[in-house]
Parts: sequence; structure tokens; C-alpha cells
Amino acid sequence: MLVSAIIPCYNAASTISRAIESVLNQTTTVDEIIVINDGSTDDSLEEIQGLKKLHDSIVVIHQDNKGVCAARNAGIELAQGTYLLMLDADDYFEHSFVEKALKKFEEDHNYGAVMCGYVRVVNGKKVMPYIPPEITLASCLMNNGALSCLLLKKNAVVKAGLYDDAMHLGYEDWDLNIRILKEGYRYGVVREILFNYTDTESSRNDHAESNDLKLRMYLFDKYREDYKQHDAYFFQEFLKENNRLRKENRRIKNSTSFKWSHSIISLVEGLKKIVKTN
Repeated sequence: MLVSAIIPCYNAASTISRAIESVLNQTTTVDEIIVINDGSTDDSLEEIQGLKKLHDSIVVIHQDNKGVCAARNAGIELAQGTYLLMLDADDYFEHSFVEKALKKFEEDHNYGAVMCGYVRVVNGKKVMPYIPPEITLASCLMNNGALSCLLLKKNAVVKAGLYDDAMHLGYEDWDLNIRILKEGYRYGVVREILFNYTDTESSRNDHAESNDLKLRMYLFDKYREDYKQHDAYFFQEFLKENNRLRKENRRIKNSTSFKWSHSIISLVEGLKKIVKTN
């Protein structure tokens, strides 16, 4: 079996069918689609079962709500494919992603994963298209740089140790990417916009960002020796960012809009002092 898709689902009744159908409609057949119903309390299960009746390739796992890491790990353990297509229940791929990702794997047998460009879907509109650059262990230690929804080589995932259940607050994909890179694998990039990320107020990314410092410190403690080995890289990147921010600050201060705003604020403050004096 070549490709197994893994889709964890928790209360995603309004989007799970779209996610599954984006896999069913791939130009290269995905052999099995493993959907993990992670204790949903809405109509997600009914949506999944409705599609399962029509497609033999869909496999459904039912479990109590254990979180996305446990859900994905359950899917990985069951998956028979050489490659794992990871997808969240509220997102979806364009139809040619799997075909193009598999061709990318043929270019370099050392690829442990292949990702692509993406757009954010906000209120039904596709915005902010972005194609990620290739990543290294050093760059990934600093910032993830890889999508959570991508095509992974199963052997690489198993060798890296699957998802860390302790990362229930988020960044579990970042953590796995670090470990796959530590095993010596590389990440390929299909330089096309083939993934759609649905941006909602309740998305896991927003939840993770609200715990950003805590999660980054967890990663730092977990990979402390790796961070030490790449300290020169991090210092150089911090200097680059500091210089960029200084230039941006100067540009803003020299802009006409800033000068006008500053003049108005100064005038208002002056008037306040006059009023107080009188």
C-alpha cells in the first residue's frame, strides 16, 4: 500500500466531509483514509459514516477524547501505507498534491517529508498565499517552517518516535519535525499553493500561539543540546531580525503619516495642559 491518509476529527461536522473529499479526489489514489473520531459530541460521526458507506477506502477509529497527538498516533499505528498524508479536519488539499509530492520524493530518497505552499481561508476567502522555503535542523529549532499537513514517509515518523502526547497545547507537529530532521532526513517543497488552511478563532494554531512561550521553553528543554550546537546560527538570526526591526522603526518614524500623527498628539497634549492650567 502506497499512501494512507490520517485525519483526526473532533467536533468538525461542518468541515470533515470537505477534508475527506479532498483526499478522495486526489489525482493519485490514496489507498486508505483513516479518520479518527476523537470523542466528538456534534454530528461529525454521522458525516464520516455517511461517506464511509460510499467509499471502502475509509476506515473509522472511535476513541474517547484524547487529543490530536493520541488521535494521529492511533492512525499511524494502523496505517499500512509507505507514506502518510496528514490532514486536519477543517483543512483541505488541492487535488494534485499527493501526485506532486510523490514525484518530489523520487528526487531525493533522503526526504522524510514533502510539503507545499498554502493559503489561509478566512470567511470563505483565500488570502496570504505562502510557499515555505526548505528547512534545516537549525532553522526548525528556531521556527517550525513546515506545515502540519503534509506527506510524510512512515518509516521516518516511526523512527522519530511519533507525536509527543505531552504537547496537547500545540506545536506537536513542530516537535515531530525536529526529531525527523535529527534522524538525518530532509524536507522537500512542492513550490505550488496546494493546501488550504482554514483560519478560525478556535483553531489549534491560535490556541498554541496563546501558549507560545511555554511551548517554546518545552522544546528548548527537550532539545537543549541541539540548541547549544547551533548557538552561532541563532545569534546571527537574532541580529538579522534586530537590524530589520531597527530599519522598519526608522522607516515608520520618517513616514509622513507618523510625523502628522506625532504632531497631532503633541498638539492635543499641549491643549490638555492649557485646559488644566486654566
